[in-house]
Amino acid sequence: MQTRHAIRPLDPQVIGQIAAGEVVERPALAVKELVENSIDAGATAVSVEIRDGGLSYFRVTDNGCGIVRGEIRMAFARHATSKLRTAEELRAIHTLGFRGEALASIAAVAHVELTTRAAQEESGVKAVVRGGVIESIQDAPSPEGTSVTVRDLFFNTPARRKFLKKPATEAGLVSDMMLRLILARPDIAFRLVSGGKTVYHSPGNNNLRDALLSVLGTSAMDALTEVRGSAAGCAIYGFVGVGDTARSSRAMQTFILNGRYVKNAFLSQALDEGCRERVMIGKYPVCALHLTMPFEAVDVLSLIHISEPTRPEPIS
Repeated sequence: MQTRHAIRPLDPQVIGQIAAGEVVERPALAVKELVENSIDAGATAVSVEIRDGGLSYFRVTDNGCGIVRGEIRMAFARHATSKLRTAEELRAIHTLGFRGEALASIAAVAHVELTTRAAQEESGVKAVVRGGVIESIQDAPSPEGTSVTVRDLFFNTPARRKFLKKPATEAGLVSDMMLRLILARPDIAFRLVSGGKTVYHSPGNNNLRDALLSVLGTSAMDALTEVRGSAAGCAIYGFVGVGDTARSSRAMQTFILNGRYVKNAFLSQALDEGCRERVMIGKYPVCALHLTMPFEAVDVLSLIHISEPTRPEPIS
């Protein structure tokens, strides 16, 4: 006979670890969440450093607006954010993050150190959080902006860690995620360092061609064609590759919708149809396309679940 157990609320730490599995499935997604926080904070330069594919260590540093001292504890609380106030605002999301779960979820399953200084404050502050528990908050030297260091991701959820790939594979996923972010925001100078080696360093001069050049190289850029158009309140701009540049998968298709990298079957199909006469059967065009449309016409709640990292084929 099965034993009956009383219904009780879960411990907050258990809730945090469960939530972490929904938001942070691997290092690449944790890095993405932190970098998007940096972008929303108005950063013009973001640096990412990873070791062992992000499994043992990664750090995201920006020159954004920083976090004021009195809001440090709240920054690590679930569903706490500066980006959303009312349900009405969900109809026209302008920021990349708005759920208030990223930092709390990462801190629940890792050792986190956050150092920050807001523009209006004379000194910085450092917070140390382990497994969702804030151990200390104290004064610390810091330039304006925020730096988040994450160590031993999933140290307290070993079952989840077992499902991660080898460090080289995880590093590749981080690299791909950064490539998409570089193409999404050519106005921001991004730098990715993996295992002590610089992988990407974009200029941040708001020129998509230069951003592409920084991640693909000169020969790949020469194979792409610039495109531009507008209709029905929507605009499109970017670069497309067909003919010999086409790939055997859609992994080299990057769509940016209102500054947010998205994967969408409808967009891929529209691209395929537009390039149908210029691509061999079994091949797919490559692209980096920015689409702009009214924010209220975009269902961001559905888009946030379809931007998982993938490994692209190189353009020869």
